[in-house]
Amino acid sequence: MNVKTLTVKFNGEIKGYEIPLFRGAVIEAADHSLLFHNHQGDGYRYSYPLIQYKKIGQNPSIVCIEQGVESIGKLFENGDFTFRIGENVRKMEILSVNANKINVQLWETKFNFMIKRWLPLNPYNYKIYNSLSTQIEKVQLLEKILKGNILSFLKGLGIFLENELVCNITNISRVYVEKYKGVGMTAFDIAFSTNLSLPDKIGLGKNAALGFGVVRQNHLS
Repeated sequence: MNVKTLTVKFNGEIKGYEIPLFRGAVIEAADHSLLFHNHQGDGYRYSYPLIQYKKIGQNPSIVCIEQGVESIGKLFENGDFTFRIGENVRKMEILSVNANKINVQLWETKFNFMIKRWLPLNPYNYKIYNSLSTQIEKVQLLEKILKGNILSFLKGLGIFLENELVCNITNISRVYVEKYKGVGMTAFDIAFSTNLSLPDKIGLGKNAALGFGVVRQNHLS
């Protein structure tokens, strides 16, 4: 399946902890359109987020995927990008708009990627992870979770694989704590290989819409 993406980068700088505030400001500017906030009524839209908010370099950015590409027009209607980020009002301008299309499918060869600020561990598998005695077992668990994250991404786009998805973690460069809503969560920066082609800058795992689990092509591997 050919998957469309659109990355909109704004001028100025943003801190990682400000991304949820940036998201809230964009939602307000887009008149609370569904894909911008992933909620339906009083509940949550339990599907992969098609509009994601990130820090790319130091810049506040929005990554749109498939239907999200069409929905971003709601934000562009009045051309006013004055956002309230916490206590500050910032008048932003669009720095760049990059459209892309990638054929997301399984291949005989593998692709190398990096993923940063990845949050793979929920309370249940956090206990399992800490109970494992060897690094090999921990990596195998993380590979299983990563595979599930990728399958969730595919399901959100209506893509179902006929053959096996393969994911191998090739390096864990950093393990650290990220705070979200005052709660510390174990985050990972990793490199991995997979036989699936993936769009650049999409999010995987928990809080993918808020700048966590950002996937980048690893051209150095």
